[in-house]
This record gives sequence, C-alpha cells and structure tokens, in this order.
Amino acid sequence: MSTNLELELIKTRLIFDAQVNIVVVTDGKKLVDANKAFLNFFEVESLDEYLLKSHCICDFFIQSENARYLHKIYPDGTTWAELILNEPDMVHKAMIKNSDGQNVIFEVRGGKLSDGENNFNQEVVTFTDITAMENQSQLIANMEVPILEINDTISLIPLIGILDSVKSQKLMENILMSIKEKATKKIIIDIEGILVVDSAVAAHLIKITKATKLMGCITTLSGIAPEVAQTMVNLGINLDDILTTSTLKDALKLANE
Repeated sequence: MSTNLELELIKTRLIFDAQVNIVVVTDGKKLVDANKAFLNFFEVESLDEYLLKSHCICDFFIQSENARYLHKIYPDGTTWAELILNEPDMVHKAMIKNSDGQNVIFEVRGGKLSDGENNFNQEVVTFTDITAMENQSQLIANMEVPILEINDTISLIPLIGILDSVKSQKLMENILMSIKEKATKKIIIDIEGILVVDSAVAAHLIKITKATKLMGCITTLSGIAPEVAQTMVNLGINLDDILTTSTLKDALKLANE
C-alpha cells in the first residue's frame, strides 16, 4: 500500500470518527463499518465486539403506536436499508433504545457507496438524533388549542407562535368538536400572534374555515396586519370567500351584528 493511500485512509477514518451523528456502512443486511459515535451509543469498544451480539443496527429498532418508524424488514421482503434508497425524498425515522433504556429517535438518511464501477453493494447511513425535536412536536400536538367562549354562539381562538400542520390539525379537530358540542355559530380566529404567515399557514387557515362552513358555522380571521395582507397578495392567496378584519375589536363587532 502506497504512503499516499495510507494517508488518505487515515484521513478518511479521522473524518468518519469525528462525526457527531452515528454513521454506519452496511451491505443491507449486516454492518461493514461504524464510527465512534456508534460505538459510544452501544457502549462497545469495537465493531467486532458489537458483531458478537448483532450484525445489524436494525436489530435494535423498536416501534411505537403513535409514529411510523423503520422496520428491520417489511412484509414484502424489503429491508430498512433498501427502503431508504428506494424512497430518498421521504423523511425516515428510527427509534432505538440506548444503554440507559431510553428511546432515542433518529432521522435516517443513506446513500450508495461506489468505487466508480459499481462493484460495491454497500450503503452509508447516517443516524441523526432528533429526540428533542420529536418530543417538542409531540408536546405541541398534545396541547389543547384554547377556545374561548364569548357567549352561547360565538367563540374566539387566539393563535400564538407558529401554526404548523400538527397544530393546525389539532386546531381543526378542537374547533369542529366545539361546534358540534356547543352549537357554536360564529368562530373568530385571531392570528395577530402568529409569528410567520406564509402560503402554508394560509392554506391551513383556509382549510379550517371551509371545514367550519360545512358545519354551518361562520369563521372570521382577525388580526390581519398590513404586512400580512401584503404578503398574502404577493403570494396570490385568495381569501375572497373568507371574512377578515384587521383587528379583534372589528371581528367581535361583526360577530355580534
């Protein structure tokens, strides 16, 4: 082996082991290589030590009723590694129990390892710890979006922070259930506290107003600031069929008419 090649291999190994995320090389069924982050996670001194008890990181995949995580192998025979390559645009996640017995959630991404002639049938896979992010998302999903009763027929929902797909779905469920249980006739959704109003947020709000309309309830969007109005116009968002007001005061006045 030439000195230059030895130096390149040493440099590659150093880069490999310096990664904070777990990085493994697999042939789809068993591990070929793994970095120090992997060894630290499983508390082993070497890959050989790990291979004494398991040949694949997938042996430690666990499932949850509340989320879709990678399986070792699927009913049609597809392995977890093949799925990652077959669906590169999807966000794949895996749950693995660490040495302390805690469930750690990873975002999993992979790519083929090739020597230029495609003689290798191997894949480099990165596991990025997203546990904190996932727990925060779950917390938001479980939060009750406040619905304030103005009177027997009017309710107010003051939105604060970020309106993403998770919070939007929870909001819609709560509003529709409130309409059914309390015979609400008018809903005011105040968006003055929303940090960012873009096309995605507008789409969520339009969906909610359409759903409430199907249940015989009128929804008004209040708190439309000048910059928000300008953004919506620039994005070409059509709110012609939706009642809007610039202030909550105006919305309340309109609802009581």
